[in-house]
Amino acid sequence: MKYIIILCSCILTVSILSSCENIKSLWGNTSEHVVGGYSKQRKPTHEEEELFKRATASLQGVEYKPINVATQIVAGTNYRFLCKARSTGNDKRGKRHYAVIVIHKSLVAEEQPRILSIERESR
Repeated sequence: MKYIIILCSCILTVSILSSCENIKSLWGNTSEHVVGGYSKQRKPTHEEEELFKRATASLQGVEYKPINVATQIVAGTNYRFLCKARSTGNDKRGKRHYAVIVIHKSLVAEEQPRILSIERESR
């Protein structure tokens, strides 16, 4: 009787674990996502490029071109753009560097996206 209970427990454990693997395959590889963290970097969509243009339209002295974006879901969405940047001062060619710009888009549709930070990258 004791061995039958142990055998049933083992069978039950194996069936539960195999069903967990099936759930993982349905949801994809969830180990890549960290709760509260940023997604993996990827090329920005057309909508994300438009959001970037609206948020950075009033910036002067530097031109930014987004290369990659990562998103973070908060009370809205934070977009972390990796950008190529070029100074637009008196120098015709302008000094080039990389920058990370974080933009917040609120859940409220009427609110404009706003820049949370701009950091120059040293690459």
